[in-house]
Amino acid sequence: MMISGRLDCQCLNAEETVISDAVTVILTVWKRNHLEEQLSALFGQTTRPVQVRIQQSGHYVDVSEVIEAYRERVRYVCWEDNPGVFGRFESVVEVETPFVYIVDDDIIPGKRFIERALGACKRLNAIISPHGRRLSPDTCRTEMFVGDGYEFQHSFCLEDTEVDFGNNAWFFRQEWIGYFLSEKPLYRNNGEDIHLSAMCKLLGNIPTYIPRQIVPVESGNVKRYYSADEYALHRKPLFNKERVEVVERFRNIGWHLQLEKKDVEQQEDRSCAISVVMAVVEKDAGMAIQSILQQTWEDFELILVCTDKSAISVNEEDKRIRWIETEEELSKYVLLNIGCGMAKGKYICMMESGYVSFPDRLQSQYEFMEEEHEVVAAGETLDSKSLFLPSVIVRRDVLHRVKYYDESIGNLAENDLLYRLLQEGSVVLFENVFVSKTE
Repeated sequence: MMISGRLDCQCLNAEETVISDAVTVILTVWKRNHLEEQLSALFGQTTRPVQVRIQQSGHYVDVSEVIEAYRERVRYVCWEDNPGVFGRFESVVEVETPFVYIVDDDIIPGKRFIERALGACKRLNAIISPHGRRLSPDTCRTEMFVGDGYEFQHSFCLEDTEVDFGNNAWFFRQEWIGYFLSEKPLYRNNGEDIHLSAMCKLLGNIPTYIPRQIVPVESGNVKRYYSADEYALHRKPLFNKERVEVVERFRNIGWHLQLEKKDVEQQEDRSCAISVVMAVVEKDAGMAIQSILQQTWEDFELILVCTDKSAISVNEEDKRIRWIETEEELSKYVLLNIGCGMAKGKYICMMESGYVSFPDRLQSQYEFMEEEHEVVAAGETLDSKSLFLPSVIVRRDVLHRVKYYDESIGNLAENDLLYRLLQEGSVVLFENVFVSKTE
């Protein structure tokens, strides 16, 4: 390999960084041109890296201006001969910090991700990735997507979840790279993610986890759509065949998949007719919640999104309830969007504190929507012009298509959503038939 250019790196805020927690970031540049955005995200982290290394393969994109702008803050190399996806991992032997964070060229981390990844890595003694996979023991192909299995444009995971391997970015202790290097790769340009997790598990009993990621600031990737371009390696011929061969190779020497283990539960398919989504932003939510739980219609789930569920008294054993705790104060529309993204129902109904639903609300709305196929949403109106949030029912596929509420415009979000729904089909407004205000 020939190095055509190099800039020395300097420490970033070294005085603020505990040496034992110091992190080096390794970025790669190939055919995507997101480098400037990635560097901005990294230098804006709550826990900043002390070193950033940029490794470019070939000259498909011109990053010279970006490198010049950050010349005092990065170390840059250009490989004339592409070392494949394994090259960046092999270069970890040169890293001097205790932790390393390798990032694909389509990943933009939220500003708290390094902080969260560092904490999870130490707490779980694990490799940390924003996305991961659990594989089928029968086919060696993906059975479960973790971290990127929802409609959100940021990585999302309700709780720390062990996976077979991580994707797109890897946060781990530098000393673990010895496990990775102890076995030669089957392919130079495929399977590095599987190789890392399998070898670390086989030789060091080190698992791979996807950390809890609820909101974008703690997410490992806030621009998931960057991965859906023509440069994605999964588009190349034989990609999946090669990966199956890599998995089989490691299984043959003792690597066990998560879904082989008897104590690992598969994610339950909780598809249902209706998902009721409620942003719990007030403590007097009890009556609203009970009015849903006492519906005549039974095929539903109730998704409660809140900052602290300990302030709300409900039956913890009721399997219809799904809790999402955000751990920080967020607007109502952000909470609703999180809940809508988690919904499994054919339809989504909104609910709000301070109101109660009539006992037959869900049944009436479901039967109406099933009969009126051109209607995309229905609900009550207070002024004959707009939808009243606690009464809304909307087709889930349509809501996903229009991308939920616009969180940035505050109380205008409901009328904005109504406008976008009207571009998809009819919206029907009723008067005083679904909910009423509590006294």
